[in-house]
Amino acid sequence: MATLRDTATDRVAHSVLHTGRAGALRPVDAIVLGYLAVVSTLVASGHDLVPHWWTYLIAYAAMACAVLGLIAAQARRPDITVLAVLRVAYPVVLAPLAYSLVGPTVLVVHGGYLDAGMNAFETALWGGHPTLWLDAIVSRPLTELLYACYMSYYLYIVVPPLLLIIRRRLDALERLVTTVSAAVYTCYLGFLILPVLGPRHSLAGQLDPPVLTGYVLAPAQQFLMAHADPAGTCFPSAHVAGAWAAVLAVRRIWGRAAFRCLLLPTVLLTVSVVYTRYHYTADVVAGLAVALAADALVDRTRGRVSGWAGAPR
Repeated sequence: MATLRDTATDRVAHSVLHTGRAGALRPVDAIVLGYLAVVSTLVASGHDLVPHWWTYLIAYAAMACAVLGLIAAQARRPDITVLAVLRVAYPVVLAPLAYSLVGPTVLVVHGGYLDAGMNAFETALWGGHPTLWLDAIVSRPLTELLYACYMSYYLYIVVPPLLLIIRRRLDALERLVTTVSAAVYTCYLGFLILPVLGPRHSLAGQLDPPVLTGYVLAPAQQFLMAHADPAGTCFPSAHVAGAWAAVLAVRRIWGRAAFRCLLLPTVLLTVSVVYTRYHYTADVVAGLAVALAADALVDRTRGRVSGWAGAPR
């Protein structure tokens, strides 16, 4: 058992050495700390629009201190497997907290929601509103299916990192986490720049049926959205950006066969965010653009992080 444990520790240490100098900031750190710096600046500058604004600055400062503390701790003890994994995966762990803090601050730039302009844009672009067109195909089985696709987002964020952790591929895990983090944290900033509530709110009274009805997953997700989803967090779609960023990273890590397996489910997820009335089509396009940009940006940094170099293209 001791030999197996020593071998596992050696593999983790090898991955750490090949994902950058111990204690040095990595691209993913720049993403997270940069996000915290920008959002703190926005909240401070627009504090008159955010009740108890100082509490958010404290929260963001505490998050930054926790990140820096983790980096320092892992640099001192690179042989501890849990610290090595957390050093790479912490942005994904931190993301739900960052997301929950966005809602109360989402109006810090504009002071109001911009759905009227978004609806005008959608109508001018399509000659009508896609969300209203989809009412014609609404059915209970289809609603349940597409809610299942919508909820599958969480699998994209959890399953690939877990597989890489189990296989102790920390170099590949860092690439995956960096790509997904670049996408989702960009979306979080987008929420502040263009706050919209989404079609289910802005088109209320025009939707037919007024509420989508499923069987089990649809009401479960609707309950989560009603009680845990911050208002105004639609543009860009973090579901689309995060899922496609994960799929594009999977393609670079595991190859095209894995990408093809995930392609149809990811397309269905993309459709589901509009069908469920949570997002405008503009949110979807912006989310996809963010994912593509994140993948391209991380690929350009692959030469600077030597552990990524062997990943399949």
